[in-house]
Amino acid sequence: MIEINELTFSYPSRSGTEIPVFNKFNLFIPRGRYVSLMGPNGSGKTTLGKLIKGLISPKEGSIRIAGEPLLPGEISPRVGYIFSNPENQIVCAVVEEDVAFGLENMGLDRETIVERVEKGLAFVGMQNYRGASPHHLSGGQQQKVVLAGILAMDCEILILDEPTSMLDLQDQEEILRLLAQIHGQEKKTILHITHSFSAALRAQDFIYLDKGQILFYGPWEDFWHKAFVGNSLKLTYPPLWELLRILGEEGWAIPSCIHSPAEAQKFLIEVFSGQPST
Repeated sequence: MIEINELTFSYPSRSGTEIPVFNKFNLFIPRGRYVSLMGPNGSGKTTLGKLIKGLISPKEGSIRIAGEPLLPGEISPRVGYIFSNPENQIVCAVVEEDVAFGLENMGLDRETIVERVEKGLAFVGMQNYRGASPHHLSGGQQQKVVLAGILAMDCEILILDEPTSMLDLQDQEEILRLLAQIHGQEKKTILHITHSFSAALRAQDFIYLDKGQILFYGPWEDFWHKAFVGNSLKLTYPPLWELLRILGEEGWAIPSCIHSPAEAQKFLIEVFSGQPST
């Protein structure tokens, strides 16, 4: 689980003053939840992810990871962090060596490393590329290699900062499928930072952050009924979802089980055709 209490953080500006990001910020994410984090640029999303990992330290307040306090300057081994550009996290010239890199730093024996590397690569479907150069792979394949390395280290928590933003639609869908599989099979806690409403819909819970404050935090069912139809957060939705929202305002019963563009499209076909789609 992730527990943040009374956290205060600011960045120093060039003029020497402080730029506040969080002030007395609180957050609790239960173990095993899949949470999407959205918000405008500058809302604090990436900063929050880095604070939880320990890449930066708060000025005040506390962070606990799986019940253990995160000390100032400590990078949590329980948290795996994936950035938007996979090339920034690839450090070796061979795929299997890159996946093994974190395990070697953990001081594990060779047999355990080989076993975990194989399991990680198999999970993401990259076992046939173990001897390839990661720099010759597509962006989606590179992101799978990074993900395999995180899985091999058996991190309890995964933080993904816009992991699909640099990928084409097919690779985006594949990464989202893997995240759902990781959550379902491995029972990991996932915090997915994203600008994509369609990607965020895959999660169990939704956090909307703005200017360092949580404006909404809850399950998707609550978001649909309390924030989506009435647009109380004043969000700008993609056209498909905006059409659903307007229909909801007009009195149509919009099912909260819609979690993908395909499901939204199917519902709209049924609405406008007057009969279930096949």
